[in-house]
Amino acid sequence: MKINPCINLAESIASLFSMPIPLNDIAEDEGLIVIYDDYGQNTFDGMTWYVPEQDVFYVHINTARGNTKDSRKGRFTLAHELGHYFIDHHRHALECGKMQPHIHRYNPFGKNEEWAVEREADEFAAQLLMPLSLFKDDFRGQSFSGDLLQMVADKYQVSFSACALRYMRLNFIPIMLIYAEDGIVKWQMRSEDFPFWRLRYGTNKVPENTVIGDYFYNNDSTFCRQSEIVFASDCFHTQSEDDNRLQFYEYCIPYENRAFSMFWQK
Repeated sequence: MKINPCINLAESIASLFSMPIPLNDIAEDEGLIVIYDDYGQNTFDGMTWYVPEQDVFYVHINTARGNTKDSRKGRFTLAHELGHYFIDHHRHALECGKMQPHIHRYNPFGKNEEWAVEREADEFAAQLLMPLSLFKDDFRGQSFSGDLLQMVADKYQVSFSACALRYMRLNFIPIMLIYAEDGIVKWQMRSEDFPFWRLRYGTNKVPENTVIGDYFYNNDSTFCRQSEIVFASDCFHTQSEDDNRLQFYEYCIPYENRAFSMFWQK
């Protein structure tokens, strides 16, 4: 497997610090000026700007979208912007004007050049905040559960969803992740060997007989934040009776009109 050079770069930087990574200290040591301010709900999470007259990089973090200095979302946003600074071809492109200041709010399923650049910065952020050598040890020899994942997220001061995405992309066990707003699936991701490709209704709506379904349709969060057994026939687009009888665990994190669920086979 070919390793992205930015992953090794992030790992080498992370090795200099204890966990959780002190992102603002790193930015200060590099001479970056980080500004936390309200830039509006419908704008961006983070943006890096180079001012040639001052030979200074400015990093703007939007507090209006939950990116406060000590919030977990804010930490990931700053780590992403540090990626644009530390990854050589990102920084050089910003310095010479070949790349416009990148706004960290993009379509994770896009395939254009902007997506590739932003995805690379996301990979850097995940590796910087959750170094692989430590992250693997956190799960070694333990039965996987949502509670365990939450403990690891707390260790690195990242969100549950960021930790789950990191775990999924490393293919430790087959899992599917979904994020929904107002009962509508905004995105879903799965590890390569997860047995089903899509949810029962695709991205039209979340399945009713699930924990996330109870939250949206019945305003019931009783079974959230714990591992609950669900059947494949209720969750996924299945092909056979044997598929229908398969059991999975679901762990759901709700917040107001949004929810994030993780599924893995029992």
